Amino acid sequence: MNEIDIYKIGEKIRKRLIPTKFRDHVINNAWEYTWMDGFRIKVSDFLGFKFGDIVLDVGCGDGWYSIQNALAYPYVKFVGVDLYEADEASEIAKLLGLRNCIFYRLDALKMSFKEKFDHVVTFMALGNICESPSDMECLLQNCWRALKSRGKLLIVEAFQEDFPNNVREKLNIIYDHYKRLGKSVGENKESILSREITLYILEKVGFIVLNFVKHEFDWFMTRNEVKEYFGLKDLPIELPDKFWVFDKPRQVSIIISEKR
Repeated sequence: MNEIDIYKIGEKIRKRLIPTKFRDHVINNAWEYTWMDGFRIKVSDFLGFKFGDIVLDVGCGDGWYSIQNALAYPYVKFVGVDLYEADEASEIAKLLGLRNCIFYRLDALKMSFKEKFDHVVTFMALGNICESPSDMECLLQNCWRALKSRGKLLIVEAFQEDFPNNVREKLNIIYDHYKRLGKSVGENKESILSREITLYILEKVGFIVLNFVKHEFDWFMTRNEVKEYFGLKDLPIELPDKFWVFDKPRQVSIIISEKR
């Protein structure tokens, strides 16, 4: 997938959605997260999609990983599951004329499929699904069962270890404050998990870690943007000039593993 192809995909998404109710996804600062300079497509190089592959997108949210890759790989089928935003993902896919992706409203901690998948992906989704190591083990067991033998699991996630040291402690304080206010529920639920624990559970469940790399982003949030993100009038602590949160991290970990 070369750069000009990725650019055209981004432009197609913007052109189709600007006249619709989903225009807020493709204008101003929102586009920076929706598109991520094509990162959702670029990271799929680690999986090496082949003709006829079927990919399970766990915690798909409003579907951007599956939708963007469905445009890039029309010969691959994408199946997205999400407890809150699957209907929205389906609407966006329909507006873009996609026939190779489908979305289901489903709890990933309870999911079970008869068919087996060539790949499973969780793109910045673990922290929206899991709040504890036991949740993580349940989810990864479900992913393991969903995969074909030697199928690959791609995890892209902002873990605790992906945030700068001077941010990490303050970030935990803000998230604890957010949860105490009762805001961290439903689709707004977020937890920032441990990469070390995740790698341990992957091996415990039966995956072999094939590769692990990091990807840095050239973005940050101001204090006012942090307040807006959490819906807070005031912050519980003083923040540095540059800050990062779960949906806008300093970097993410990319973990590629294989079903034993």
